[in-house]
Amino acid sequence: MLDLDRTIHLGRDLGQDLGWELCAYQGYGREHFGRIEDRQESGKFLLDWDHPRKTAQYLARSLKIWAYPGAYYGLWGKAAARLDWLRRRGFRHFVGDPVRAAQRVPQLTLLRHLQTTSEEVLHRLAQHVWHRHEPDQVIDREDLAWVHAQWPQLEVVLSSASPKATVEVAGDALGVDHIHYSTLDQINSGEAKIKRLRELCDRVGDPGIEIVGISDTSRGEDHCWAQHFTRVVDINSPTPFPAIVSSDSPLLEVHSATLLTRHERERRAAGHSGYLDARRETLAPTQKKLELTRDDLERRLGWLLKRVNALASAPGQITGDIAYRLAVLQEASATLVRA
Repeated sequence: MLDLDRTIHLGRDLGQDLGWELCAYQGYGREHFGRIEDRQESGKFLLDWDHPRKTAQYLARSLKIWAYPGAYYGLWGKAAARLDWLRRRGFRHFVGDPVRAAQRVPQLTLLRHLQTTSEEVLHRLAQHVWHRHEPDQVIDREDLAWVHAQWPQLEVVLSSASPKATVEVAGDALGVDHIHYSTLDQINSGEAKIKRLRELCDRVGDPGIEIVGISDTSRGEDHCWAQHFTRVVDINSPTPFPAIVSSDSPLLEVHSATLLTRHERERRAAGHSGYLDARRETLAPTQKKLELTRDDLERRLGWLLKRVNALASAPGQITGDIAYRLAVLQEASATLVRA
C-alpha cells in the first residue's frame, strides 16, 4: 500500500495543491487562468501583478475560503507540533494527537470547495499539478513496473487522504491496481485506510498475508499501519514509524529510506556534488545506514518498552494526558533507533 502526498513526491501535497489551483481557476476566471497557469511554481498563490484587480479578487476569494481553516490548522497543527505545552493541551482537548484532529477542518473545507466545479475541470487541474511536480517525484511508473515484474501476483494500492481527481490522476500515471481516496462521507486517513484495505482483503493482519506499507509518515497519520502490516517503510520522513507496536501486531520489519527525486538524480548523474534538494534539511534529513536486529532493539529500547507497557496497561480509559505520554514515548523509540 502506497501513500500519495509527500510520499510519491518530496514534500508535495498534491491534494492541497489542487485546492489552491481551483482557487486560482475560479478567482481569475477560466480564460485568464489559462493564460497565466504556467507561471505557477511551488507556492500556494498564483499572483499576476500585471492585473492587480483580478489578483485582488482572487486573493479575497481564497482568503474567504481558507482563512479560518488555515488559522485553525496553524494553531492545532503547526504550532502544536512545535510547542510542547500547546501540544499537551491539544491532547487533552482532542483526547488524541491534535495535529491529526486539526487536519479534518482543512480536509473537509477542500472537499466542499471541490464540489463547486465539474469533475472535468478538477481532472484537468489535477493533471496540471501532477506534471508541475514531476521533478520532485521519487517513485514513478517504472519503479512499480519493476515490482510487478518481480512479484506478478502482487497488487499495489494507492491510498490517500486526497480527493478523487488527484488520486485518479496519480493512479493512472503510476499504473497501480487500486486507488482509495477521500470523500465528504469518509476522510481516507489513519485507520480509515485500513478499513478500506480490509474491503479488498479481509485477511489484513493475518501473519500469512504479506502487506508492505510505504509512506512518508510526515504527519504521523500512517503510523497505525505498523499495527496491521507485516512490513512498513517510511521514505524521506521527518517522523519515521515508531519501533514499538502492540504485541498482536504482525509486523516483522521497519525500514527507513531516503529516495532521490527525479531532479536530484539528474543532478547527480551530471556530476553535481551538491545534488540534494535544499529542502531536505528540514523535510527529510538524510541518515546513515543502520541495521538493527530484535536483540539490538531490545538493548536500545527495553527500558522504554517497559514505560510504554506500564502506561498502556493502566486501568480505565485512555485520557488525553496518557495519550500524550504514549505518543512522546513512541516518538522517542524512533529517535533512539536512529541515534
